[in-house]
Amino acid sequence: MLQEARSSSSRHISPANFNHTGTVDAQPISKQYMVGILHFDGASKGNPGKAGAGAVLMTEDGRVISRLREGLGVATNNVAEYRGLILGLKYAIRHGFKRIKVHGDSQLVCNQVNGVWQTKQPNMMELCTEARKLKENFHSFEIIHVRREWNAEADRQANIGITLASGAVFEERGDI
Repeated sequence: MLQEARSSSSRHISPANFNHTGTVDAQPISKQYMVGILHFDGASKGNPGKAGAGAVLMTEDGRVISRLREGLGVATNNVAEYRGLILGLKYAIRHGFKRIKVHGDSQLVCNQVNGVWQTKQPNMMELCTEARKLKENFHSFEIIHVRREWNAEADRQANIGITLASGAVFEERGDI
């Protein structure tokens, strides 16, 4: 189900099989790492323009578990941000995380998911609803807005995602 990509540590994931239901074969992360730190980001060249989503899942002590990136085709920066969040949440769920702390540099996404700001555009409502449904899979969920410079690795993954074909998802295993 998972195909090798550029190196032995980077894998292409078929979008049809990449979902939160656990249908993709996955190696469960050890119970000691069940609190995850998820950084997400989106990038769009042109807004709307060629876009990518990125996410980085880490342990609480800062070790990278996985880096994820997805090609989105043409999208706005806000759609790309949501897609980065959704990409990371699905991965965390699939790998058995029950508690997660999410960090993103999109104030709009963080505040909409938290219910602080309203979502008015239909496509954004759909993405926000999907993110909120995914968060129900966690016993503990926290999403906070962080400064852009504290989200650099997720930003890097999103920018790599811009170079990918629409719908292509890649995983790069981290330190553990």
